[in-house]
Amino acid sequence: MGQPAPPPQPPPAPLPADAPGLFSEVIFCIIESDKLSKDDAKEVKPLTTTTHGHTRPAPIRKKLLDNGATEVEPRTNPKDNIPFDPAEVTHVIAADVDFPGQHEVDEAMKPIVTPAWVDTTLAKKRLAHVRPFTPDPQFFFSGVIATVAELPVGDKEAICGGIIAMGGQYNGNLTKFTTHLVALNMDNEKCKSVVAKKLPVKIVLPHWFDDCLKLNRRIDEQPYLLPNPEIERVDSTQPIPLPRGPDLTYAHANPSLSTQVPPSPRPNFNCFTGKRVLLGKDLGINPRLRNVISGIIKQARGEITENVLDAHVYVGQWREGPDYITANRRGLYVGNLTWLYWMFAHGKWTSPLRRLLHYPLLKGGIPGFQKLIITVSSYGGDARLYLENLIEASGATFTKSMKADNTHLIAARAHSEKCTAAKEWNINMVNHLWLEESYAKCKVLTVTDPKYTHFPTRTNLMEVVGQTPIDTRTIQQFYEPEDEDTTMGGMTSSDNGEDVPPNGQVLSTSIAGPSETPVTEKKKTTTKVSAARSQFETPSNKGRGLFAETPSSVTTTGSRRAKEQATARLHDLAPDIALYEKEKKRKGGVLGTGNRRRSTTPSVETKTHKRSASEIDAELTADEEVDTSIDGGPGAGSKPKKAKKKAKPSIKLLMTGYDGWQVPSREESDKRRLLDIGILCVAEPEQCTHLAAPKIVRTRNFVCAIAMAPKIVSISWVEACLDENRIVEAEEYLLNDPEGETRLNIHLAESLSRAEKLKAKLLSKYVIYCAPEVKAGFETCAHIVKANGGICINFKTGKRGANIPEGKPEGGKLVLLSSEGEGDVKLWKAFVKMAKEVGAEPVIYRTDWLLDSAMGQKVVWDERYLVPQKK
Repeated sequence: MGQPAPPPQPPPAPLPADAPGLFSEVIFCIIESDKLSKDDAKEVKPLTTTTHGHTRPAPIRKKLLDNGATEVEPRTNPKDNIPFDPAEVTHVIAADVDFPGQHEVDEAMKPIVTPAWVDTTLAKKRLAHVRPFTPDPQFFFSGVIATVAELPVGDKEAICGGIIAMGGQYNGNLTKFTTHLVALNMDNEKCKSVVAKKLPVKIVLPHWFDDCLKLNRRIDEQPYLLPNPEIERVDSTQPIPLPRGPDLTYAHANPSLSTQVPPSPRPNFNCFTGKRVLLGKDLGINPRLRNVISGIIKQARGEITENVLDAHVYVGQWREGPDYITANRRGLYVGNLTWLYWMFAHGKWTSPLRRLLHYPLLKGGIPGFQKLIITVSSYGGDARLYLENLIEASGATFTKSMKADNTHLIAARAHSEKCTAAKEWNINMVNHLWLEESYAKCKVLTVTDPKYTHFPTRTNLMEVVGQTPIDTRTIQQFYEPEDEDTTMGGMTSSDNGEDVPPNGQVLSTSIAGPSETPVTEKKKTTTKVSAARSQFETPSNKGRGLFAETPSSVTTTGSRRAKEQATARLHDLAPDIALYEKEKKRKGGVLGTGNRRRSTTPSVETKTHKRSASEIDAELTADEEVDTSIDGGPGAGSKPKKAKKKAKPSIKLLMTGYDGWQVPSREESDKRRLLDIGILCVAEPEQCTHLAAPKIVRTRNFVCAIAMAPKIVSISWVEACLDENRIVEAEEYLLNDPEGETRLNIHLAESLSRAEKLKAKLLSKYVIYCAPEVKAGFETCAHIVKANGGICINFKTGKRGANIPEGKPEGGKLVLLSSEGEGDVKLWKAFVKMAKEVGAEPVIYRTDWLLDSAMGQKVVWDERYLVPQKK
């Protein structure tokens, strides 16, 4: 059983009357929902004591009022769309962003925060920043407060940048607010402290952040939890139980809805208060069913209208027709029958743009999908039905079984009979994100995007199905006016004498269809801010705010003050965006190039083209020469300069053990300067001609690089090259570390001499087995063995791998790298038996044998490396 929940803390005592409260400048409104009940939100009752003797927490409203906040005055007009004026509030407290009026709040640029923002402010005794507490699902790390334990600097910066860009928080220390601790093992002070103090902190491998960022979705942490992560102890081919998955009831279209009686809503269902609903003529429902639906809407305090000019909500089947076009141009809530039934069944409001199949369908499907034949694998329940309906709504053909004429397989995992057949028949295999985002953007997206071909080894992606919203910019093509000067189809929101609420779509009167201005003229008149739109449109700001493409997106014709606020927000986000974009380009994702500990199972091969480090650096160099200013400063509006052609770098430099690049901007600047003088910084040991280090270290990069026989120089050489802005003679800066040579029992010059003769073939005739719990991790050991020409096999089952050379192994010995852990010791018997079957002497060594052999570039058989035998 799990640990009992800690007792709730009593509310902090109110401040003296003459002292300003923490929330003295806050004017708030609380949005109730299933996740934020009335009792938790607003009820002000005397604090009661539970049956366990604990004080019941005070409601959010009481905490705010007791600390100086002001509650906004509610609107009294029943015709108002939302019960408060967004212009009057400073903060909206809500558990999610799916509520009526969310668009108006975003348009007014007022923050929407979770109740945790209130509690965190009270705990810290200062007003907390709102960004980490956004309930916007696009910021999927919202609520994550992470710290890192003993990771390489590059990996640490990458994880920090990704967390902040996706709405989380990073803290260098372990605090009472920490939710996640990122570590490679439990052998560090932070992990020991979490265990000793029984803190409610999840200790995860860095791979969890890497997989989340690659998918742009938050997946379950369970397979990544230390001390015994599933991704390292269970083979990727082993089956995974189907996850529960999201609630997709009435989230997918059903042809029978046009004849099906709608579900009965809850007694207090009132989400249509003050709204007039137009049921479209293209719904294809009979008069009896239309009357039933109308009755439920009236029961929910709504009204039925037959005139789109008098409506707040339009319900239709297709993205066509005069009512559909007018409804969108007027900014009405536009959805279909499935959306209506979803609200009836769940008893709450939701935006029709939140789920793909809640918006009117495209008659005939998406262009290009008609020729596709698609099947699915490893999805079950409502998730499978949802994908089937989405495939058919897109215009493609769905098949339950897979045949050679199928064009695409949508898989939740990379291992199944269909996946194996897809590889043999050369059928495109992608995850469901490809289908969802193709439907959202109304075009067939490329299957080579790494996002669509990424399959975490021990995760079933069914758990994140149905999270993609409608792309609001894409659907504009179905209702935009042809004439650029036409404003909202000749109508404004005041045509009927009342304000009509928008549905989260773009309402700017400057929106237009195809322009009569030639494309070349448009390019000449494009401003720097417009050019920056695509540059800064990263996952860190795709949610509520600038350039958004989600249901919370908005483009307005706001005042100068709104534009100034938008520019300020952009500048605030720029450092995080720049760091996140930089780290995304690192080979290996956010895990960087340090001492990476990865899954023991190979990742799925994709058809993506991997750019070399030189290509990336060349691209960065070209970007540097182009003026991308967005503030109207020097160079604004001038014609971009062409990047100067650089000479091919003569030196490929790998750096390890260097801590001088703590600031990402300095690292990037130094690398650019080195590239300018002919030194390319590379990420992999196999690519380097020079290795720079402060001393002899046993890092993965240093050990692997020795096999390449590079020139090993001190960090001073790099600094000298930067100072003199030229390539300084390396011979004067060769690494000299007598103390390190004595400590590691090597002679560096002799090791490099042997490496030059061996040409990375020290272990070319050896097969090295590696037990699961070795200290360095299988990935590191495999990298070292491979760098020296050998084969490294993860020894789990005792079965002889198919790629082991036949006959007696080199030297008559078969090596198993092992720890003294119980899991490794259990494998010894099977390893000894396997070795004897091939006529070899079984040798069970510590990983020090591999490190010393690679560092010295000679294989040494010595008893000091033997793992102590337990009696």
